[in-house]
Order: sequence, then C-alpha cells, then structure tokens
Amino acid sequence: MRGPVTLLKGLPRYEVFLEEAKHFPGLDASACYTFLQLLRTGDELLALDEQVLASYGTRHGRFNLLMMLMKCAKGEATPAGLADKTGVTRATISGLLDGLERDGLIERCPDPEDRRLIRVNLTDAGQSFLDKIRPGYCRWFTSIVEPLDEDERQQLVFLLEKIRTRLSELAQVREVQSA
Repeated sequence: MRGPVTLLKGLPRYEVFLEEAKHFPGLDASACYTFLQLLRTGDELLALDEQVLASYGTRHGRFNLLMMLMKCAKGEATPAGLADKTGVTRATISGLLDGLERDGLIERCPDPEDRRLIRVNLTDAGQSFLDKIRPGYCRWFTSIVEPLDEDERQQLVFLLEKIRTRLSELAQVREVQSA
C-alpha cells in the first residue's frame, strides 16, 4: 500500500502562515493554509480508500476499470478507449487488464469485423465481484460526507468544481508556456 502523497500528517497552525507572510510580502497565508488543508484531506481520503478497497481484495485502478466496464454495452469497450476515459497510458491499462483477465473478471475478444481491434467485456465473475463490493463500498464513501447536510454537500461540490476549473486553466497556461 502506498504512503501519503503529500507527507502532511501534521499541518502548521494558521498563525505560522501569518508569521511567514510578514517575511514574504507576496505570501497569502489564507491561500497557503487552505491549499495544504485540501492536499492533506485528499491524501487521507486516498489512503483510506486504498485500505477499504484492499479489504475487499482489490485496488482503486482495478475497481474503477471494472465499474467502467459494467456501464459499457457488451463489445463497446476497447483498451485504447478505456485508457482515454481513465486518463492513464495504454501500457497501464494493458497491465490492469492482464490482471483482471487472469482473475477471470474480464475477457478480451477480437472484434468480429476488425480482428486488429480488441473488445473488453466484464465477465459474470466480474459482475459478481462488483455486486459483492459495491454495497459496502458505497456505505463507506457515503459515511465520509455524512456530517454534511445537503446544502453543504452542494456547496462543497461547487467549490471543488471551481478549483478543478482553475486547475484546468493553469494546466493550459503551462502547456502554452512549455510549447
């Protein structure tokens, strides 16, 4: 199991950032503190998610791939399409598919019209595996947001969407600068 991504188990208090801002006039103490809180929360969430999925005998990438295949019509999914949808390389998808196929959870079949093309399907064993995991997994991630009422959940989603929009904008700027 992987360790934390950010190594932010204990964050400095907000006052530490205020003190730093005195020495670095451009430092926005509130922005720094908020950013680190977001990283720490994401890190803790990912670590706990890995533990929960491991208790079911799977990992995040495998589970997500199985869920994607469950939503696809038979014969619709290709390795290249799955790589595009998940945002990982084709090599990564191939590795995940190899393991899932070895475990009998998916099957690869040649396309009947274009034998160069491979189609990926969820097997009955894959569907049974998902049926076993999903109820408990859904209860777990529901429990994470349980303390928030509906308005707070909507507000959190709105705020996270604003941050993702900003991340997209910044990524585009970096692409232009590196071109």
